[in-house]
Amino acid sequence: MPKITLAANGKSYEVPAGTKFLDFCQDNRAPHEYGCTVGSCGTCRLVLEAGSENVDPATDEELETLEMCTDVAGARLGCQLVVRGDIRVKQID
Repeated sequence: MPKITLAANGKSYEVPAGTKFLDFCQDNRAPHEYGCTVGSCGTCRLVLEAGSENVDPATDEELETLEMCTDVAGARLGCQLVVRGDIRVKQID
């Protein structure tokens, strides 16, 4: 099973492949902030420190939101990630 590692607390969690990162965070009370949960507010922006190949590519809509809320290269929205393999994430302040 894939592992999600959170830089915020250093903990790793096993999840079934295909798990939505947002669902994982809500189910495990993970230390990751969210707002709208549909990819329009940018609150859940993060960087994949490892495993970017293990999530689906960003959609045009996700990229538009990211363009408005951060200039961090490679940023993603946590609410849009589907976990397909091991990842390590760090929330962007």
